Amino acid sequence: MEREADPNRNRVPDADEGGDDSRGTSTSAASTDDADGRPTATTANASTAESDDGRTPTVDSDEITRDTGGPADRDPDEGETAPSSPPLERRSGQLTAVLALLSVLTGVYLGALEGALTAAVGAVTLGVGFMAFLIGDALDSRFSLEPVEAAWGEHRLHVGFAAGLFGMGILLGMLLYGAGVDLMGLFAELLEAEFGDELGEEGMPGGAEFELTATFFITQNTPPFLLAIVGAFSLGILTFVVMVFNGVLVGNIALGAGAELGFGQILALLIPHGVFELTALFVTAGIGFRLVHRFGQRLLGSRESFLTKAYVYETTMLVVYAWFVLVLAAFVEAYLTIPIAELLFGGGLEPPDGTTEFVVSAVVAA
Repeated sequence: MEREADPNRNRVPDADEGGDDSRGTSTSAASTDDADGRPTATTANASTAESDDGRTPTVDSDEITRDTGGPADRDPDEGETAPSSPPLERRSGQLTAVLALLSVLTGVYLGALEGALTAAVGAVTLGVGFMAFLIGDALDSRFSLEPVEAAWGEHRLHVGFAAGLFGMGILLGMLLYGAGVDLMGLFAELLEAEFGDELGEEGMPGGAEFELTATFFITQNTPPFLLAIVGAFSLGILTFVVMVFNGVLVGNIALGAGAELGFGQILALLIPHGVFELTALFVTAGIGFRLVHRFGQRLLGSRESFLTKAYVYETTMLVVYAWFVLVLAAFVEAYLTIPIAELLFGGGLEPPDGTTEFVVSAVVAA
């Protein structure tokens, strides 16, 4: 006796019927979160269609990294997409290697040709500090370039804004000079009031007591470097003033000194260390402005958290990296700027006014 054919025997279940138990179990597992409330790797599989042979395709961890904009264990910033940028890993590694090499070569120059052993040790130590970022990358350590790159991606637009403010200050300083306001004499008076008897009669360093060392410039530059970040507590007003004021000084004094020394010499005295020093200052000012921005987002409800552990850690690493750049600027300013300028201009740097060279060499440290 024939059995009746079951009409549902070979029928493929509809999508809304849920399929067999195994697939239902897989879907349930896919929705499981880890202990910190972040989706696990299987979450990505929940929305992945099955292949033709019935097997569920796997998802590479790199795909998760690309989809979320960062490593799976990184706290994402809610309600925000990080600005797109070119791959920074290779570029940042090359930049760090160049900075490390420049620091070490500066140390070799100071020790072998200048006999300044203390300064040489300091420069080589700085090079080791830069290399520590590269070593940390190779060892997958927390002290590495990865958090620096992540922080740069978040702050770079605000760094650009800070650089724009500085440029605006330069233009304002030049306009003031054109209107008859020369800040050269005022700046020299401020230096004389600060250092007193350590300066000679004409305002130049008066003997062995006063030396333009890297320590001097580090001490002078670190307060405005940190002030640019702390300015966030004034809703960015203090950071704004720091950037514009430094721009006004550089623009006004460079224009005034250029009229005496020649603009080629002024550029030679400012560019070698200014490239590093101003970059470091722009970074911290950008951090200050970004903090204000994040606080505003939190007040408006577009951000769930003002600060996250990931943001604090990454930003701290960026500040450390920027401070290393600031220290490199101090070594260049103290020991290389004048020799470079003399090499370019054949030693003819003696200014008509005895205060001019000192003021120009120290203007960015104001």
